[in-house]
Amino acid sequence: MNTRFMQYVVALAGLLAGGAAIAADGFSPVVSAGVSYSGDDWQVATTPAGNPVTFRGGGRYKVGGGVSWQSSQYPVQATALVNYHYDPRAGSNGSAKFSRIPVEGMIYYTGLETIRFGVGVSYVVSPKVKTDLDGDQQSIRFKNAVGGAFEIGYALTPRLWSTLRLSSEKYKPKHAGVAQDADVSALSLNLAYQF
Repeated sequence: MNTRFMQYVVALAGLLAGGAAIAADGFSPVVSAGVSYSGDDWQVATTPAGNPVTFRGGGRYKVGGGVSWQSSQYPVQATALVNYHYDPRAGSNGSAKFSRIPVEGMIYYTGLETIRFGVGVSYVVSPKVKTDLDGDQQSIRFKNAVGGAFEIGYALTPRLWSTLRLSSEKYKPKHAGVAQDADVSALSLNLAYQF
């Protein structure tokens, strides 16, 4: 298993344990999972036969966790999450995966009983594409990126939220010419559980 990924798992476990320790003070551990879709095609590689390898830049699966803080005086909530976002692709001539680790901060208005609105920023760490096409393996690394998000959530239960999020991120390869730059917008559906 990837060493960097394990470091993030340990950091996430620390956030959850710390959140549990101070839950009585308005802090709660949070876990989340979601699926996302992007209409933006992004060519990141070419097969040995000359065919393009494309991703829908903000697409597919995301899991993560962190801490949430709810103000006892104002209708405001804040969350800090560490996620693993990945988009696997497979075909007859091989496979490819775009992965990254978004670290997110969100601020929510919680003045309505079952609905919340939020805005936030993300710092995307270690974005990379790994391909194995026709026996040719490549790893394309991108610069860490900053993104923004707007979210609306609905409380399914007092602790379980379903959210719809619109986000935007910009990716640039670490080395010029190995992949296209991408300005990616994505729509995601998420579930978040507060302990």
